[in-house]
Amino acid sequence: MSSVVRMKYSPFCLLALLLYYFLVSPVYGQGLTAGTVGGSAVRVGVGARTAAMGHTFTAVADDVSSIYWNPAGLGQIKRPQLTIMGADWLGGIRHGWIGFGQSLGKWMSVGADVSYIWSGDIPQTIESEADVGRYQEMGTFNYSDMIIRVAIGSGEISTNGYRGIDWGTIRIGGAFQVSQQRVNYSTITGYQLRWNHINLGMIYRPPVKNLKLGLSIFNIGSSEQQYLQQPISIPQHVRIGLAYTITISMPSTAVNNTNMRPSLLQNQMTVAADFDFGYDQNGRSHLGLEYLFSNGFAMRGGYRRRLDADFLSSLSGGFGYATRAYQVDYAFIPFGQVGNAHRISLSLDF
Repeated sequence: MSSVVRMKYSPFCLLALLLYYFLVSPVYGQGLTAGTVGGSAVRVGVGARTAAMGHTFTAVADDVSSIYWNPAGLGQIKRPQLTIMGADWLGGIRHGWIGFGQSLGKWMSVGADVSYIWSGDIPQTIESEADVGRYQEMGTFNYSDMIIRVAIGSGEISTNGYRGIDWGTIRIGGAFQVSQQRVNYSTITGYQLRWNHINLGMIYRPPVKNLKLGLSIFNIGSSEQQYLQQPISIPQHVRIGLAYTITISMPSTAVNNTNMRPSLLQNQMTVAADFDFGYDQNGRSHLGLEYLFSNGFAMRGGYRRRLDADFLSSLSGGFGYATRAYQVDYAFIPFGQVGNAHRISLSLDF
């Protein structure tokens, strides 16, 4: 029996329904203008590999970071995989992430992850009443943001039966997430906010060799919270992506190393693009490139279109090395005069 499940409808029907839900949702319009945007850990992506590629992962989505970028990609994980990431962010902010994915056979895969952002202790100052124009320290405060997700991704679903035409295959997935934002003060009471919301994703592989299309909808069902009469929300947004992989055959003498992953027995180059709608009215575009050598080494580069930054500050890059048992990745993300960010991740396959 084929390992591909067959369905009798076109994948475009599902795509249309998902887009319709997102576009008509009143939360989408409110999220662009109302109140303050919360949940930093929700908006900061995970994975050093994806960061190096300019955050173009909606259609690629083939490792544990799919839990965040597109839960439909979990179905592409064949072996248990654990990934740990640490990031040196701007202004001394620390960003950590750990994720685990497990295949349950041809039908589905499951995963869970935790993402955490912490500012460290920051001096709290107020204007001095005795000396106008001067400030005095009044203890410290710190900011933290944590999100926990559980996700599920389907196996590959064939649509070949619709009107006798090969429409390709699709994968679908979803993730439930709990976000918690805290500000703690050493001298006064802080605050804590919490949101429950879900992400939905789909990966469509059309009958075009090596091409994948992806769709992710984030933060469905997140409600607006109030703090000091200030509304704080996590707006919905949608990402649409595509990825095209070119395989470059290598001489047989170059692929005899049994320590390498099967996917790395040939040179591969993946070109990807993502389009993000929702955080600002102009949208955001991302471009990424990954070149995997047959020896397990990888080079990556990316571009994030940012209206508030020059061209060089919109670039990113990195490298990695993978075997059958582990993968190490590094990413460098410049932010112009604000500073630079670094990410390192370690993935283990069991």
